Amino acid sequence: MAEVNDMFNEITKEQSFYTKGRKTKFVPFAKGDYWGHITEVDSKVLDVKGGQYKARLYTYTFLASTENKDCDFQYEDIDGKMLTTKGHVYIGKKFKGKLWRFLEPSKGDTFESNPTGNAGYLRFCETIGVECPTETKTIDGEDVEVQLLPELSADMMLGQPVCAFVDKGRPFTNKEGETKVYWDVKFCKKWTDGTKKEISAKSGSDLPF
Repeated sequence: MAEVNDMFNEITKEQSFYTKGRKTKFVPFAKGDYWGHITEVDSKVLDVKGGQYKARLYTYTFLASTENKDCDFQYEDIDGKMLTTKGHVYIGKKFKGKLWRFLEPSKGDTFESNPTGNAGYLRFCETIGVECPTETKTIDGEDVEVQLLPELSADMMLGQPVCAFVDKGRPFTNKEGETKVYWDVKFCKKWTDGTKKEISAKSGSDLPF
């Protein structure tokens, strides 16, 4: 058998070996600010509260960058103790975020306006440097100054450097009846010194979505 193996190895020129690897300590996620970039974006229009409102929901992926390596994070261990770690353990970790843009009804629409629900969308636009000009509109017989919210495209969001605040999301029950919790991006802040990465929208996608 050894001769057969030798002949096979001589023909294929392939080698293979095993070495005992190091055990990597698992470090839970920590609540707080992470430096990183938006790497994936999706969008769809949904009815909200049974059709009372209509909104475009943006779902994006945030990727923690190398700039986190020397930052201090506090996490809760399995015994409930708060421990401190450097951010190098979170480099390359991905978190999901959501962004709602409530739409204004046009003539013939049955859903209601919900402009106050766009506070988070306005802040996100300002965070990534998208201008939201002001304009005076007549609402219920009164002149009101409003900020016009542009429809973001994938290319406007992809690669943007942001400081994401990450925390536990809402608990849910999976198919096995287990309670699970994901860590999500709650909101983004401006990363003044961050550099935009070149990430293109997937081929074949219509912009905006």
